[in-house]
Amino acid sequence: RASGKGVVYATSVVRQRPEKGGVYNVALIDLEEGPRLMSRVEGCAPESVVIGMDVVAEIDLSGSNPVLIFKPV
Repeated sequence: RASGKGVVYATSVVRQRPEKGGVYNVALIDLEEGPRLMSRVEGCAPESVVIGMDVVAEIDLSGSNPVLIFKPV
């Protein structure tokens, strides 16, 4: 079973008009178990996500499909 723990390897802020989703980040996360994957870090301002930040996985069930996101530890 995966721990869900990871570290931000790289991050980018995406800026869109509010009606198109607004500002969000896309991040590469190095998981504790070794794999690296692309996701979002939520629970903080997109601009505050930094390389080396400790994060933990969470499943976002707010939309029509479950989405894997990460939150700061």
